[in-house]
Amino acid sequence: VLLQSAAGSDGLEVARALAAELKAGNFDLILFGKLAVDDYNHQVGPMVAELLELPCITSVAHLTVANGALEAEREIEGGIEVSTASLPAVLTCDKGLNSPRLPSLKGIMAAKKKPLEVKPVTLGAGGLTLLGLSLPPDRKPGQIVGEGADAVPALVKLLREEAKVI
Repeated sequence: VLLQSAAGSDGLEVARALAAELKAGNFDLILFGKLAVDDYNHQVGPMVAELLELPCITSVAHLTVANGALEAEREIEGGIEVSTASLPAVLTCDKGLNSPRLPSLKGIMAAKKKPLEVKPVTLGAGGLTLLGLSLPPDRKPGQIVGEGADAVPALVKLLREEAKVI
């Protein structure tokens, strides 16, 4: 099923549309990407999990599913964190979770013949309003006070009197 919207919206509206479609609950596992590449938001997967009241594990790098439960590993600073959850569950997947297989020509042709249900959805206005974009103000040009050890007294004087940092 492809949910198609004419206009973009914030992550919460997208999550609401996906959760409404998934409400029937004919699934064991819902997989999302780690983050959106257009705005680097990491929010739709966890929000869908919250709306469906399902457990969620983010940034999964390795996954084992058995006996109605899953064990997921995620890379954290300095090690690996292992989490478990019962199915159904929501996961956001990191880049190294799987090694994609290239489809055969026969598989590509068979996929073209499969029906794809396209459902139009209307997303709400969302809670975010973009008021404008502007460049930051120009910075003052830098100063060169001298070279080597001879520049130290002048630099200290400028740091004390102009910048007032020492």
